Amino acid sequence: MNHFKSVFAHKFFVAPSDRNYFFARFAKTYGINEEFWWQALQTIEKLLKAGLVLNGVSVKSGYSHDIEKLWNKHKEVFGDLAVTDLTRPDKLAERFWTDNLLENFIARMNQMGHPDSRYGLLSYSNNNDDMFKFDQLAFELRRRTIGLDWIVGNDFPDKELTDFYGQPYRNVITQHSEHQIRSMKSPTGSFGVIGANLEDIVHSWNFSYFRNDADLERLTPPTVAPVMAGFGNSYLYLLWENINDAEVTNLAREQVEWLLGNIQIGRDAEREFRKVLVADSTD
Repeated sequence: MNHFKSVFAHKFFVAPSDRNYFFARFAKTYGINEEFWWQALQTIEKLLKAGLVLNGVSVKSGYSHDIEKLWNKHKEVFGDLAVTDLTRPDKLAERFWTDNLLENFIARMNQMGHPDSRYGLLSYSNNNDDMFKFDQLAFELRRRTIGLDWIVGNDFPDKELTDFYGQPYRNVITQHSEHQIRSMKSPTGSFGVIGANLEDIVHSWNFSYFRNDADLERLTPPTVAPVMAGFGNSYLYLLWENINDAEVTNLAREQVEWLLGNIQIGRDAEREFRKVLVADSTD
């Protein structure tokens, strides 16, 4: 059951947060400020939700995109293992860091990354340490996307943590400060394929917004025009297919009930899962 929870928390929250993290740093690097704050908020929101849901807290409703509420709940649930402070990295010059309370940064991110920012309705401001603090906060929260009292090695093996086998994951967090519980998958490739400038992202291979023939003649990478487009099923669909095609076991029922009680998956999907459970219980 813990393995099931971990997989779904990863697919629903952690993996999407990694994509948000990538785009947040991309936006910050190239000065797309409004997008940085939106993507940063999305990153932190998903990581907080992953940590909470894996430690017995339903995030199905009541939080939305409000990371202040989520962070307060995080402090309550994680106790002395909660992320409550950020410290200047030793290798970062002092002029690029301001010692402020983490709650101030959380509140600022909540304000700057508000959904209204997507429509240009909010102003924003930048500080020298925004990205460095965001990096550290994301890193620490991501380390906590696991059940604190789950036992290392019981539900899934981890060759990097064999010394901790039989111990709770809280020991890993406190004693192995540089270890990430989950590996991060980042996009790969070179900007060279799209042109020499950032604006080429808009115009390359764009038959509507091209500037000249060079935009259309540039070699198209497989990521844009693959020979075989491919596909991928969501873990939610795979779970539904699995229980729909077989007898619903007690474990499957427990998994689905946990999912429906803790994670917002959409009304249509929830209705389909409940149909399977009801049909099975009446057979």
